[in-house]
Amino acid sequence: MKFNIILAVDEKNGILKRNTVSWNLPSDMKYFKKITSETSDLAKMNAVIMWRVTWFSISSKFRPLPDRINCILSRELKQNDIWSEVDDFVLYFNSLEHCLSELESKQNIENIFIIWWADLYNQVLTNPMLDKIYMTKIKWDVDCDVSLNKIPHNFIVESYTDWEIENNIEYSFWVYKRVD
Repeated sequence: MKFNIILAVDEKNGILKRNTVSWNLPSDMKYFKKITSETSDLAKMNAVIMWRVTWFSISSKFRPLPDRINCILSRELKQNDIWSEVDDFVLYFNSLEHCLSELESKQNIENIFIIWWADLYNQVLTNPMLDKIYMTKIKWDVDCDVSLNKIPHNFIVESYTDWEIENNIEYSFWVYKRVD
């Protein structure tokens, strides 16, 4: 099953500095919600895949992310541990492969997005199932310590927006599509 990634990067493809995002762009969060929530078929939902640490970095009042199937990956699934937040829209997996396989068997999933997971972004850039890269580009060198590798040559720019400014930060939304 095809999947997508969605992320924001600085001028040097930086993603994180000391495990945090260095910019505050409410418009980027609104874009993220729109892209990961909206479907063309109202009978379907999108799924978001995130690491356990990401899940717990989201305030409990915003978990699970609404209008999406939330897939949490962890190598440490324990029954009586922190996993008590069981919900019809939250699924737990011990590997990305298992998660994708399970989602592929579901008839009600329209799109899959890997979110807020810097290490995995670089691992999946060359995966043949990666379909689109949704990227917010930020005109600012944050001197990040985690960066996205170069986008492979078999991705082309499908669309982009004009540059805008929010909180004194210039940004633009870009979509790359696999062409092979």
